[in-house]
Amino acid sequence: MFFYRCSHCSIVLVVLVASGCGKSPVEQVGVEVALVPQISEEVRGKLLEGAITILDRLEDYDEELAIEQVFDRLNQWIHADPVGDAIASSDWKKDHLSELLPEEYSKLCSDEELASSVFDPAFDITSIRDQRWLADIAKTAKGESLDDIDIAVALFGWTIQHLAIGSDPPLLATARSKGVRWFDRGEILLSGRGSAAQRSWIFLELLRQAGLKGVMLGTVDRDGSIRPWIPAVLIGGEAYLFEPTYGMPVPSRRGSGVATVREAASDATVLSQLDDTSRRYPVGANDMKSLVVLVVADPQSLSRRMKLLEQNLFGGSAVRLAVNATALGALAVEALPEGNEETSVALWSFPFEVRRRRLAKDRAVMAAVGNELRVMNVVMENKRSGRGLSSGRQTIRPLYVGRLREFRGELSGPEGAKKAYLIARPSDSAVAELIMTYPEAQREIIRRIFEQMKEDATYWLGLVTLFEGDYEIAVDYLERMTLLALPDGRWASAARVNLAEAKIQTGNTGEAIKLLRGDRSPQRFGSRFRAKQLESDSVAIKIPPDQVAN
Repeated sequence: MFFYRCSHCSIVLVVLVASGCGKSPVEQVGVEVALVPQISEEVRGKLLEGAITILDRLEDYDEELAIEQVFDRLNQWIHADPVGDAIASSDWKKDHLSELLPEEYSKLCSDEELASSVFDPAFDITSIRDQRWLADIAKTAKGESLDDIDIAVALFGWTIQHLAIGSDPPLLATARSKGVRWFDRGEILLSGRGSAAQRSWIFLELLRQAGLKGVMLGTVDRDGSIRPWIPAVLIGGEAYLFEPTYGMPVPSRRGSGVATVREAASDATVLSQLDDTSRRYPVGANDMKSLVVLVVADPQSLSRRMKLLEQNLFGGSAVRLAVNATALGALAVEALPEGNEETSVALWSFPFEVRRRRLAKDRAVMAAVGNELRVMNVVMENKRSGRGLSSGRQTIRPLYVGRLREFRGELSGPEGAKKAYLIARPSDSAVAELIMTYPEAQREIIRRIFEQMKEDATYWLGLVTLFEGDYEIAVDYLERMTLLALPDGRWASAARVNLAEAKIQTGNTGEAIKLLRGDRSPQRFGSRFRAKQLESDSVAIKIPPDQVAN
């Protein structure tokens, strides 16, 4: 850790450069749990409330110590039942689908692990934390939407807009799959980047936190192997399709709205409309004769302790932690086209492959996590004006604080996400002065960290203002300060697509079309589809209604 006060500004910069900065603090926690004597229900409730309060405002604490406290309080809470053995009397039982996992994943879901009433320090606490963040995002992202399909569209829109598309890791997750970005949910959210698989994972988790149900659908190859395909939202006995790589709901051919799996199976043009001049959409109506339902779960969501915890969280603390995978799979089968009654139902391998690789501590994976999230450990101290408690210096990790505040929808004001992101953009002179205080061998590393921090903060300011509807300001951040300043930067492709949306909102459809046609990311086919839609809408607007028949 290095402290430095800039002589030209009112901030102190603190950079954490230890090699372990990418390591989750929960990996530091011991696993011993002391036996807890029976205590009153009031005290027990305060233990639970205290644990959740810490997770609600994690940025206000030393994270490693905070995780230790949460771990300790939750285990005291679960083992201090004053009226009987709630654990034994709970209605939990091992989910049937966990018994069908391949051997490399089934050992993650042993009877002992799933039935244990001891919270695990390595993954349980971060899982609860991540679901807390997802619950905050779901509440923020759905806005004023009331209908289930509108909520689903809003959550998908947030996912696509806030997770810049990449190709690593792939949808098909096996021990042989390539890639290094095998990130868990919280890491995906913090990084703001995701492959089609990660977008699907986050979207389906957001649905769950919003009280909706969704699954992955897969197709079956000629050799009988399963290939994950697309998230489907289950509403009113139908399964609505959302394309994560294209970054768009699959449009219905029966008018406006989202296509269902039954519609796509009965009308070949539903999926063929996604064809591009350079390639055909990889799934057709014929492929839908043998679909597979893949339910999203992990060892935590299948465990007894998570179900018991969820049942004791109410009001603003409520968060969905448990999954009834078998029941969800059966519900999905009922929404499929006729002829799929014998559809296979399984757990999606992706979350389990992430867990397997993280337990193996693959060096490439751990390096990717560290390199991506090291900017979250940059600490800055901002001099606060005012009197009394409001004056003095406030030390924060600006990008980390900004992300969590953005998740909660706290965007504006002195304690909002935008303020934190602005703090993460120190002047070039301040950064240059800081770098010179380091040994020459470390200067390039420090320069890259600050460069990445400023790039991230600038881009995320563009997304926040876009989400708020401040389109002119969003254009400035996304165009001048991101796309033009760093045309080959890490956010260039995502900035181009989101800038197009801002241009549409400001009435500059022509420029939006050019931006979309210039997309070279894995989302490019969806961008081209969107550009064609905009062109069609423009033509329809220009032609007077009385001349359409002519």
